[in-house]
Amino acid sequence: MKKNTAIVALAAWLLSTSAWGQSYSGSQLQLKQNGFSTSMQTAATRVADPYSATQDAPEYYGQNEVLPPIVVNSGSSGAPQQMSLPPITRTGDLSGSTVSPEIAQPLPVIRSKKAPVVRSGAKKRASASAGNEIFSQEPLDLPPVTTLPVPSRTVLPPLYSDTMMTVPLEEAVTRVLACNMNGFTGLTHTTSADVSKAGSFKMGFHSSWFDLDRVYDRVMASNESGDMLEMPIFFNYAVTDDLEIIYTIPIVDYTIKSRILWTKDISESGAGDSKLGFKYRVFDNPQYQMRGAFGLGFKFPTGNDDKGIGTGKTDFEIFTAFSKNFERIVGHLNLGYVMTGDPNTQFYPDGLADKFYYNFGIEYPHTHNVTVMAEIAGEDWGEEGMKVDVVPGLRYTPTENFAFEVAVPIAVTNDQRYGYNYRLVLGLTTFFQ
Repeated sequence: MKKNTAIVALAAWLLSTSAWGQSYSGSQLQLKQNGFSTSMQTAATRVADPYSATQDAPEYYGQNEVLPPIVVNSGSSGAPQQMSLPPITRTGDLSGSTVSPEIAQPLPVIRSKKAPVVRSGAKKRASASAGNEIFSQEPLDLPPVTTLPVPSRTVLPPLYSDTMMTVPLEEAVTRVLACNMNGFTGLTHTTSADVSKAGSFKMGFHSSWFDLDRVYDRVMASNESGDMLEMPIFFNYAVTDDLEIIYTIPIVDYTIKSRILWTKDISESGAGDSKLGFKYRVFDNPQYQMRGAFGLGFKFPTGNDDKGIGTGKTDFEIFTAFSKNFERIVGHLNLGYVMTGDPNTQFYPDGLADKFYYNFGIEYPHTHNVTVMAEIAGEDWGEEGMKVDVVPGLRYTPTENFAFEVAVPIAVTNDQRYGYNYRLVLGLTTFFQ
């Protein structure tokens, strides 16, 4: 009997210290095959697996199952010490669970439904030291882009800033509202019904030079000659979008060498008679692209009538102006009447009759800088004679502040006191605000 017990104990010790760790069910099968009884098989199994004893006898250990003690060496003393693990507490009934009671159940992880707040700077460091998360896992709700403030822009003034002197024409090119020889907005001779924007100011001059070819419709002889230069300086100011005021003062220089008319050569120069004028636009019809205006003018005797550069009398003038757009071509028509002071001096021995004049002009803005012009200018001055000129011209605008023009009036007929075959007109208009 003692021999059998020793054999069983040796077999149980070998099974518990096996290097390849066979399972407990395999050990029972091996003992059974060797002919050991059931009680010996159970005893050997309990010795090999001390944890199974606690699982097989819950009524003995209760709900708190205690693992067997761990034996460790105490060092140099040689006395072993026992250390016990904390008890495993069963929570709930595992009888109906499909999970094996031998495996500890994992604890569920409860995640916060609300994302932690993102903090910065000192708050981040304080939260990190407290063990809180500091990075949000949810997208931030930013406001839509349309609600963001529009960044301010610094607008520098243009180099040539006066755009009040131009008007759009079919959104293709712009017309330059320069001035004519009388100072009104228009072509070389013709006055247009257009007015610059309120507050605009323009000034400039036109120089008109020609050789005398006839005197009172008499062709000058070979021993006679003469030339004349007129350079009216003008100022134009737009009081409103429909009213402009002009003031002109001409500079006159002329020389006549004729022993038939005078006994000596005549050469005079100086400022002539000044003029104050008003033009008011009466209507502007966008549907038919038509504008209409009327004007008044007063000529004052600021020139010296003894030198022949003034009449010494005040004249009164009234005129009308019509303008119409034909796609990119703009047409203008003027009708005017001048009531002279009827002076009677050595230069006007028969006096000056009233004057009726008309102008018809067209302009074609070829580009933003170049405008082609053509006019017919005629006047009937009673006893002083009649004249009709055809005036081709070109206006060039290099910048928004300057406009240059050149025109060559060609006489179709001219029987006035100082007749010519052609003239040369050069003009300059400067724009201000």
